[in-house]
Amino acid sequence: MINTHNLIIDFGKHKGERWTRLPISYLKWMINEVGGDKAEIALSELTRRGSQMPTGIELSAHAVDKASLRLRRIWHQTAKNQDEGLYTWLGRVASEAMATVGDKSEVIEYMGIKFVFVYGEYYPTLKTVI
Repeated sequence: MINTHNLIIDFGKHKGERWTRLPISYLKWMINEVGGDKAEIALSELTRRGSQMPTGIELSAHAVDKASLRLRRIWHQTAKNQDEGLYTWLGRVASEAMATVGDKSEVIEYMGIKFVFVYGEYYPTLKTVI
């Protein structure tokens, strides 16, 4: 495991920041999309934080936006409690949708919603909902 405590990111929108300060979503994106040494550092940082979730789903901003516009009623009807926000709910039902199929389906229909996934090396990403 790479020690990330004194490493500074040298590219992208977080250039100049410490790896230990990067958002989890950005670290997951680097693992899936950038690869190489940067992915190894990102994976080490997730492991250091205890946030390594190989079966976790990354939610794209587009998916969250579409859900907020199109799925508010079903969210309110199926939320586990009043405190389950849209982001948490979407992650939960997307995970449930993935559990209903045995393969890496790109489009999964669940609860009357079509979930569109892209599979990275480590994390699946929910790209949109229809």
